[in-house]
Amino acid sequence: MKTETESTGYLMGLDVGTTGVNVMLFDFFGNSICGSYREYSSLYPFEYWVEQDVDLVLSNVFLVCREVLLESGVDVGLIRAVCISSHRASFGLLGSDGELLNGRFIIWQDNRGVSELEYIGSKIPSGELYACTGMPLAPTYTLSKLVWYQRNQPDFWSRVRRVVFPADYFLYKFGASELRTEVTNACCSGLIDVHKLDWSDRVLGQFNLSRELFAPFVSPGVLVGGVSKEASQKSGLLEGTPLVSATGDQQCAAIGAGVIDEGRASLTLGTAGLLVVGTRRIELGKSPGLMVPSSGIIGLYELEGIQLGAASCYRWIRDIVALPEKDEAAKRGVSPFVLMEELLKQSKPGARGLIFLPFLSGAGYPIWDATAQGTLAGLRFAHTRADIIRAVMEGVTMESFDMYQGMKKANVEINSLAVTGGATASPIWCQTIADIFGMEIKPLEIQNATLTATAIFAGIGIGIYKDVRDGVEKTVRYANPIQPIKEHTTLFKNSYETYKTIINSLQQNNAFAKLATLHNEQ
Repeated sequence: MKTETESTGYLMGLDVGTTGVNVMLFDFFGNSICGSYREYSSLYPFEYWVEQDVDLVLSNVFLVCREVLLESGVDVGLIRAVCISSHRASFGLLGSDGELLNGRFIIWQDNRGVSELEYIGSKIPSGELYACTGMPLAPTYTLSKLVWYQRNQPDFWSRVRRVVFPADYFLYKFGASELRTEVTNACCSGLIDVHKLDWSDRVLGQFNLSRELFAPFVSPGVLVGGVSKEASQKSGLLEGTPLVSATGDQQCAAIGAGVIDEGRASLTLGTAGLLVVGTRRIELGKSPGLMVPSSGIIGLYELEGIQLGAASCYRWIRDIVALPEKDEAAKRGVSPFVLMEELLKQSKPGARGLIFLPFLSGAGYPIWDATAQGTLAGLRFAHTRADIIRAVMEGVTMESFDMYQGMKKANVEINSLAVTGGATASPIWCQTIADIFGMEIKPLEIQNATLTATAIFAGIGIGIYKDVRDGVEKTVRYANPIQPIKEHTTLFKNSYETYKTIINSLQQNNAFAKLATLHNEQ
């Protein structure tokens, strides 16, 4: 009889993201067999609030599973395991019946917790909180929003019986034997002692949060159950197909880009932007403002700089400026981003002096300013749609470069930079990254590194790979490296200096806060 590792088959990886869900089937050597994607919208009921309709998301998750099975034509019995990753710091609140109280996830982009930061800091000074959790005191993380519920909706909070994170919830809905909390993903809640990989007793105690609010821990790459009969009917997967835990989406993206050793780095430009550098040592005093969660490889940590808008800004400009491209793309049956790429060729590097501040959801590292607003500076009658779109692309990339500059001040060294995420499907954007960073970058053969990593974890869970390193060595491959163009790098050095000048001026004159006040008054 053949063993599991000797048999043929496929691994299914799911990335349930902020703006859409991706699924991909892989063989055991990391080759993509077939994929599917469905986009969905978030909900914005009030200023700073960002939520997801969980039923809408889950219906799309099941839909992409059915689509990929239909399109691939593979024997469903040959799908050996399924693994799910999702966005971090997002959460849902379960009532006594085990169902979400409001049918929604509160996602990481939600900034309602900004009103609670002063209170949190009065209970645990921000430096001490960071030294314990590795998460800055910011409204992005779960802690601030749980405190918001306690202090602003006490009656609602009294009905809460469990706090659940998206990937854990989706695994449970697929048929996991019990609800579990994947520990490395939970690092981004702001509730975990990153040194111990356990709930911080001090944080829980200061804010009256009991351990019973959270499901038992599980590590990434662990078999947690099999697809249920109900999920089988909805997804098309065979009942009993093994379900395996993953790490958070951005930790997955780093692993899928080969960040398995100290000094290796990845830049992911998806809904959020993450510059991730692997490290074996936690020296939080040298890295203020950086997120420092555990990697999906226990024992390796990640120094993460986060930008809160990233490719979401490009999607936004698509929807308000590239409407002709959207219409034409629908007629041709292609992505509008393909036609936007052609439009970009009508503009030159530097976007003819336009500078875009990509703070459509506030500013992350190294600024950490929830009141920061998106800004387009230098606009003149001569500018075109192509210039504006290019300025957005370049502004997002300059924010990524600004994170790197902040890391360098903390003595963080990058030995190798891989790039991943939806933005890397654009050759112009890849060249822009190389030019602004002034270094060689390594795109991946499979651009969605998160899915590659979920497949690796699926394989670990059923014994196909010994561990993460084994999975990466067998499945992760790079495309041709991209070299910076010297003249462009010089040009962007000046653009970056102007970018920083604009930010400093707006902050020093309290303009961001004043703009935020105007928003609140509308």
